[in-house]
Amino acid sequence: MSSPGELAGARLLIVDDTPQNLRLISDFLAEQGFELMLTRSGAQALEKVRLATPDLVLLDVRMPDMDGFEVCRRLKADPAAAGIPIIFMTALDDAVHKVEGFRLGAVDYVTKPIQREELVARIRHHLQLHRLQRELFEKSEDLAAKNAELEAYAHTIAHSLKTPLATANRFLEILAKYKTGEMSDEAHRLVQQACDAMAMTGDVVDALLMLSTVAQQSVELQTLDMQAVVTNVRSQLADLQTRTQAKIELPRTWPVARGYAPWVAEVWLNLVSNALKYAGAPPIVELGAVSEGTQVRFWVRDNGQPLSEEERVRIFTPFTRLHRERASGHGLGLATVQRIVTRLGGRVDARPGPSGGNEFCFWLPAASPQRAEREGRAAVRQRQ
Repeated sequence: MSSPGELAGARLLIVDDTPQNLRLISDFLAEQGFELMLTRSGAQALEKVRLATPDLVLLDVRMPDMDGFEVCRRLKADPAAAGIPIIFMTALDDAVHKVEGFRLGAVDYVTKPIQREELVARIRHHLQLHRLQRELFEKSEDLAAKNAELEAYAHTIAHSLKTPLATANRFLEILAKYKTGEMSDEAHRLVQQACDAMAMTGDVVDALLMLSTVAQQSVELQTLDMQAVVTNVRSQLADLQTRTQAKIELPRTWPVARGYAPWVAEVWLNLVSNALKYAGAPPIVELGAVSEGTQVRFWVRDNGQPLSEEERVRIFTPFTRLHRERASGHGLGLATVQRIVTRLGGRVDARPGPSGGNEFCFWLPAASPQRAEREGRAAVRQRQ
């Protein structure tokens, strides 16, 4: 907290149409070290704020021509002045006027005759609070700018790595085709290790690109054909499903939701592939969904070892891997899931499955049947 000495010199605007009140208040506050701006009308107060922004406004409610409520209303409507704390001063001590003042954006209310010590305490409190809020806002803006720079940097680096990685991978593929006798067993082993490492590096680069793209790209939400999205994802995971001998259970129908199909496909791809890798032997994976008011909850349930509460808290943190011994990974998949779903207006969660195992679920905005029908007709017209 700022000390009283640090707040001395803060600029206060005092607005009161009674000269005696204005003099008494200003004399006392001047003794406290505040810099004062004085005026006796609402119109003059607005002009003074325009010329020199005060740190706080002491505003009388009852004034001719323009009362304090109107002055407050106009200040809060001005983006340049909206953040200035306003304390109302009035002889009216009824709840209706207090509520009206707070509704208009005032931070406090003192009644006449004003108690000097109380007034100074309230002024200092709101000056300190306003200063802290301003500092927090500035730090938040600075942090947001730095995060944006990091996202752009990550995207640039990941994109720049795509070409040299592809070149190196092609070279390794050529080496891997050499026949026995043309290359020693040890050389073949090292080439295979290099191929595996290159594939893992490519996965990391792709994941970083997706993570940074989601942060920077703006998309328009559309009604999803979830059946088509999931079918496409299953085709991409067909080899993994065959290797793990997994069983994937699907619902007969899907509730209608809104999102961006390429991103939602990435969500399903990460969740289902994780279930195939880390579930039981063989994996049993259930996909489903249910409407919940204005949102639709989708889930992937598995028959794997249930995660602990601590693991469920950490699972969506970037570069977090909970099963290092079971499968290789980069720890970006679930972080990407969370970022995508958040950008689409939903949220994610990990919880114990209803019949054991784990349930990873995400929410997306629900789409009304009428909207879905309109967008479906529009899509047909575009294809024609």
